[in-house]
Amino acid sequence: MTDIKPRYFDHPDFCIRFMEWQAIEYIFFNRDYNKHYEYFDAYSQKWHFWSDYYREHGKESHKQIMRLIVDGAYKSMDDFYNAINKLLKPRKLGKALKDAKMRTAQAAFQLEKYGENFIDNPELFRDARRVAKLIADTGKDENVFAEQFSQLLSVHSADELTQGQVKTIWTFLDAQVEKHLKLDRVEAAILDVDNKNLYFMWGKIKREYPKGDTFAWPIKLASERCGCSKSNVGPIMQKLEKLGAVTLIQAGKAGRHSGRAAIYRREV
Repeated sequence: MTDIKPRYFDHPDFCIRFMEWQAIEYIFFNRDYNKHYEYFDAYSQKWHFWSDYYREHGKESHKQIMRLIVDGAYKSMDDFYNAINKLLKPRKLGKALKDAKMRTAQAAFQLEKYGENFIDNPELFRDARRVAKLIADTGKDENVFAEQFSQLLSVHSADELTQGQVKTIWTFLDAQVEKHLKLDRVEAAILDVDNKNLYFMWGKIKREYPKGDTFAWPIKLASERCGCSKSNVGPIMQKLEKLGAVTLIQAGKAGRHSGRAAIYRREV
């Protein structure tokens, strides 16, 4: 038998542990609990507690997945893990929910604004943001802009776009470059603080994300980018937020199973 490597036997939610335990029994062992228990002898004194916890605290979302396990709907552990991943995906609340609604409204506004010239291609616009940073690094050299714009169109099959849609992309790219180049009173205030870690952190954010972009910024990544200790990341980001450079959209949650990093929006 293939070596079985559970993913969630140490998850903080015992319901998730028990659901994976059951999925393994049904999918790998065809409901032969004797072989199942023998294989996972190290957990023979633990799974009973998970089961009791599930009976007392299991939610309807847990029970829906459990019913599919019992009904044999999941033919592989990948099927089960896909369902669990959707269940564990952090829900947007507070500022995060407000930001998501704002982006939905912006998309609707863009559709109404551009009409037939509207382009529903998130990958294209992600690449345009990346290209904008490269162009801004040259000081917005016209030749570089033209070359990068042509390459962008080539990669994303410009032959299928109308002239109006091509203009939409050009306008978006030009606006993104300008956002990278802009310096205002908030950045001046950051400089005036005379804190090299603060300014370096801001410089890393500014280089990666233009104004208005929402980005995940976990403590480990921020610490590596800034070259500071993890304990310094929180105070630095709080200062940037206080100065109006960023807005915290979603607070992060510690733990490798949480799946929730801090999410910010660059404001200037």
